[in-house]
Amino acid sequence: MDLARLLKEKRILICCGSGGVGKTTVSAALGLKAAMAGRKALVCTIDPARRLADSLGLECLGNSETCVNETVQSVSGVTLPGTLHAMMLDSKRTFDALIERLASTPDAAARILGNPFYQNVTTALAGSQEFSAMEKLYELSVKNEYDLIILDTPPTRHALDFLDAPKKVTAFLDARVIQWFVKPYLAAERMGFKFFNRSAKILFRILEMGTGYQTLADIADFFLIFEGMYDEFRLRAEKVAALVASSGTAFVLVTSPEFPSLAEARFFLERLESEGMEFGEILFNRVSVTPGGLPGERFAEIEKEAVEKLPEHGPVIEALCANLRLEILLAEADRRAVELFLEKTCLTGRGVRIPFFSQDVHDIAGLLRLARHLPG
Repeated sequence: MDLARLLKEKRILICCGSGGVGKTTVSAALGLKAAMAGRKALVCTIDPARRLADSLGLECLGNSETCVNETVQSVSGVTLPGTLHAMMLDSKRTFDALIERLASTPDAAARILGNPFYQNVTTALAGSQEFSAMEKLYELSVKNEYDLIILDTPPTRHALDFLDAPKKVTAFLDARVIQWFVKPYLAAERMGFKFFNRSAKILFRILEMGTGYQTLADIADFFLIFEGMYDEFRLRAEKVAALVASSGTAFVLVTSPEFPSLAEARFFLERLESEGMEFGEILFNRVSVTPGGLPGERFAEIEKEAVEKLPEHGPVIEALCANLRLEILLAEADRRAVELFLEKTCLTGRGVRIPFFSQDVHDIAGLLRLARHLPG
């Protein structure tokens, strides 16, 4: 499905890609494009560098939605037919809110939220940030207040981490762990830790190494309180996974023409296919293009003519031409890299190419410029 149809027909677009490819900026441009087409769009990011807030002309973004229509109009003069909202996810607050919803009583929720081990694990546990992103996505989808939600996935080292997050977190909180290892804490509390079950001691040492937390009592207390919540937590994770795999959701892959990013993009496409999830479109960001469409094969001829007509400016012309020649080489290299990637992934004829801008996109004017390079 091409990008224009994705923006028009889907309810959720999940933007994925390796770090440093401009994922957050492209996500914002997609939201802006949808709002320009009349949809009520929300862009949700976990970008700690505030790129989304800066590009939308906002002082800051929080864990709740902010409408940016007036800002766009006042800065650029553009009136959006639809609406554009934005937010920056606070993964800790999102995790806390989930605990409050799933806890059997307010007292149980308060005990978990106040537990030092819980406070540590919600920031240190691998996958917790990605899980929070998917939880927030589910929450926003259930509210059904937006035509389109665009999720800018967390800036992880590896794009595939996002898909593994629910499994990692639920496995860590698996009820079997509680049954086999944590319940002996009740006896240990009465008799002293020196009589602690050997298997439980091994588990706690693993937990200590994995989370950096070192108080056995807090670890055990957390799991004992959480025991009654595990089934609800698992069901919630399953609902999130079902939403991500539903027909209303598609993945948009953002990459650059550079080899490391393309290699990771290829693995990600293979993973989406193996998981049976819908791949929407691939966007190649920061692609070098031939200046002014100048054909490389005629460049030597054009350079020679210029020097002959303006011999007194020969050195300047040669310097300019050397720079242009480099631009042409970069453009040709990017073109070949993109075409080879599409050929190897059986996507020939697909993909959106976003040109490399001389200046970073850091305001609404730059975001509008980028959006105009998107189809639709």
